[in-house]
Amino acid sequence: MGPTPAEPRHPLHLALAGYEHEWPSDFEAFVARELIGRDGALVARIAELGEAPAFLGASEVTALIVNANRLGLKGKVALRECRRISPSTAVVVVATTAVHGLKDALEGGATAFVSWPAAPDVLRQALHSG
Repeated sequence: MGPTPAEPRHPLHLALAGYEHEWPSDFEAFVARELIGRDGALVARIAELGEAPAFLGASEVTALIVNANRLGLKGKVALRECRRISPSTAVVVVATTAVHGLKDALEGGATAFVSWPAAPDVLRQALHSG
């Protein structure tokens, strides 16, 4: 059962790896309009994916959002460490180009893989995949 209208909903606590210029403008607009504006999500920016494990260890995070283009060997290791430190945190890898990503995301322990652009509900569901 979800919250009733009288119950306050707890906002999503999201960690977004990368700066605004590293994401497509329509993705940044979605985050601002839908996740922050509509859902009241709290979003923290992490400059480098390597910082994510320490951040998750020190904060309660609903979901970590990672651009598939940032994955590689170091990124996969960081994702695995995130899953170890905070197994309840969803790790959502978003592919913004057709270059690569699914294999690295799965090897890193991602809980969801989303190709952007995606329907708002698809991304919302992925944020709860932890």
